[in-house]
Amino acid sequence: MSRLAYSVLAFAVLLSCSSVASPQVQRPPHPTVIRGVVRDSETQRPVAHIVVMLEREDSGYAGQSETDELGKFVLNGPGASVFLVKVRAPGYESASQRVDLQTSSTDYLTFELRPIKKPGALQASGPAMSEDVSDLAVPEKARKEYQKGRSLFIEKKDAQSAIPHLLAAIKNYPNYGAAHELLGMAYIEKGDAMEARKALEESLAINPKSAPAYMALGMLLNHEKDYRGAEASLIRGLELSPNAPQGHYELAKTYWALGRWQEAEPHAQTALTLRPDMAVAHVILGNIALRRADPQKAAAEFREYLRLEPDGPMSRGVKQMLQKLEHSEPKQ
Repeated sequence: MSRLAYSVLAFAVLLSCSSVASPQVQRPPHPTVIRGVVRDSETQRPVAHIVVMLEREDSGYAGQSETDELGKFVLNGPGASVFLVKVRAPGYESASQRVDLQTSSTDYLTFELRPIKKPGALQASGPAMSEDVSDLAVPEKARKEYQKGRSLFIEKKDAQSAIPHLLAAIKNYPNYGAAHELLGMAYIEKGDAMEARKALEESLAINPKSAPAYMALGMLLNHEKDYRGAEASLIRGLELSPNAPQGHYELAKTYWALGRWQEAEPHAQTALTLRPDMAVAHVILGNIALRRADPQKAAAEFREYLRLEPDGPMSRGVKQMLQKLEHSEPKQ
């Protein structure tokens, strides 16, 4: 799988309520806090203005918070104990995570809520999809071909087999924006940049408010080293969907390639805030740290990448860079 394909398949006011700490438990030396983000598992959009409940594992209710417009929440000062953080939102399956603050004073949680599926309802096809596939103007034959193509590409990771079905959907309904969008991503997976760009641009001509299409086009333009074009496309995508971690990461790559690393840094950091397991963002931050003449921070960022993605597409180069940094450390 190409690195570009890997990227494609991978896409405020906080209300908090503190609680009284249990007198039987020793507090960590620093104030305790639990932060996190709640997103839709399929669209990766934030789930805003829902209650996040905090319970002590041994004694029940300990506080609550509300997610903001970016789906973020903060639970301040719960104390040193073991907690359950529970999230319930209308239309989604409930979720919970266990947090141990007895030895660590902070933790960051990512909730990706799964929508409750209604029998017979058309389903969205993952984080890249922005079109409403229930558009009544789409003929049934086109919709069926699209669904087949989407299933092959998203679920079975088979771009080659998906493309004919997506082309058939478009033939039956040329204004099928979602089909053009997904076709572009399938061509990216195949490494056909020319056809991918054509499909994504057609998708945007049909639906100029498709953030995923702008971001996919930005990824493609980065890959083609058209960094000015990538910048414009990614900025537009982030205007439409400011909480998209992949968009921030791609824009950080763009600015790094343009030599504007000071502008790259906040986008890489935002990508990690929105998605803490986005390993590749640590590589950019490591390179930026080297520009700042901070080899210790660079090494920490590279180690974090390898912890999250030990066999990732950048692991070999990162290991080599880390070895150089370790060998250059002054002897004690």
